[in-house]
Order: sequence, then C-alpha cells, then structure tokens
Amino acid sequence: MRSLVRTCVVMLTIVGTLSVAAIDPALAVTQGPSASASASLAGGGVGRWKPADGSRLEFDVLRNGQPFGRHVVSFRRKGDTLSVETDIDLKVMIGPLTVYHYVHDATETWIGGSLERVEARTKKDGRWRQLAVKAVQGGLDVAGAAFRGVLDKPLIPSTHWNIDQMSQAAMLSTETGEMLRMTVVDRGLETVRIGTGEIQARRYLMKSDLDAEFWYDARGRWVKCAFTAEGSRVEYVLRELPA
Repeated sequence: MRSLVRTCVVMLTIVGTLSVAAIDPALAVTQGPSASASASLAGGGVGRWKPADGSRLEFDVLRNGQPFGRHVVSFRRKGDTLSVETDIDLKVMIGPLTVYHYVHDATETWIGGSLERVEARTKKDGRWRQLAVKAVQGGLDVAGAAFRGVLDKPLIPSTHWNIDQMSQAAMLSTETGEMLRMTVVDRGLETVRIGTGEIQARRYLMKSDLDAEFWYDARGRWVKCAFTAEGSRVEYVLRELPA
C-alpha cells in the first residue's frame, strides 16, 4: 500500500492518462496509534490473535471493484518460534500489456513473542530491493533501501496482520527499512464482508501521507483493508477466516 501507507500506496501515472494507485502494502500501514486506539485494544473487545501453525490470511485485492492482485500471509509455528510469510502480487494490465507490477515478499521470525529477524524483497518499477533486519541489544539492526543502521526501539513490521500495530506510534517498513510514524483512530464496530459471509470487526483509521483503514475482528484477526488514492478505491477482501 506508499509509506499503507507511507506503507500502503504509491502513485503511478502511466502515459499521462492512466492513474493507478499502486499498493505498496509493505508500506501501507504506517500509521501510529493514538491513545484512543490503545484504549480500544485494551477495553474495546479486540483480542490479540495467536496464529496457529498453518493459519493463512488470503486477500483478493480490488481496484475500483476490479481484480488487482492478491495479498497472502502464511504462518508456521514450532514451539515458541513463529514464522510469518507475506506474499503480495499486484498487477495492472491494458489488454496483453502489463503497465504496472508490484511484488513484495517478506519473512518475519518471532521467538517468544519478540521479533528476531525480517528478510524481504520488493520489485517495483522493474527493480528489486532487499531488506535485512535482525534483533540486537537495545533495538533492530536494519539494512534497507532507505535506512541502514540501528533503530533503538522494538518496532512491529508493516505487514498488518499484528493487531498490536494499532497501539504503536511507528512501524518498520518492510519495503525500505524506514521507521514510519503514524496516528490511529478507533472508528468502532462495523459489519465486514468476507468471502464466506459477514463478520463484526473494529475499524481503525490510520493517518499518514495517505489515510488507510484496517479492520480486525474480536479475536484480533486482520479481516479487511481499504483506502482511496488518485480517485481509485482499493479494497482487500478476505477469502475465509483462519482458525
């Protein structure tokens, strides 16, 4: 989604006539949390989901109601180690011609609830960019396209599955390695459509370069994302709820 924000969306103008909101989902979510967001996590009925081994979040990504690509998050758990793989593939075509293609792959390793490593790669504008992050004493050692050095505080990666991102003031961009600052507003409960029906979920508005919205159900599972950029409405539709 550009920073979906600065984490989520990047604007792309093609041939001067086609305007495409390109989700840099890796970035999309950089909005930090406000006191209201923190309070909602603590007392608003939203739990902290602990993905089981084999759990999977699979979203169909739509742009103005038309297929735009997919965003899949897969979980593997062994003992106190949780591995999270994010795969994003977004594409815009005019006839047989691909005019925009965005690919982002990221792997997070969590041990005992603490982030230990992140490895990611992003293909945008025909170029691949790499990111490597490892936990060190007092912070995270980051080697990314936009930042190299040690961030002196623990940060949650901008992969959006972790409800705790709604109670933070900044996130780690898994595309560029930057620390992305953000503010979050709790918008209350809503009914959300998913592939298998409907579910009640809490909506959070994340404010940054671009406003984006994220929905989490009572267990803390990420169930939807949406934002508008350059006149295009981009929406994530979850295929089915994970265990």
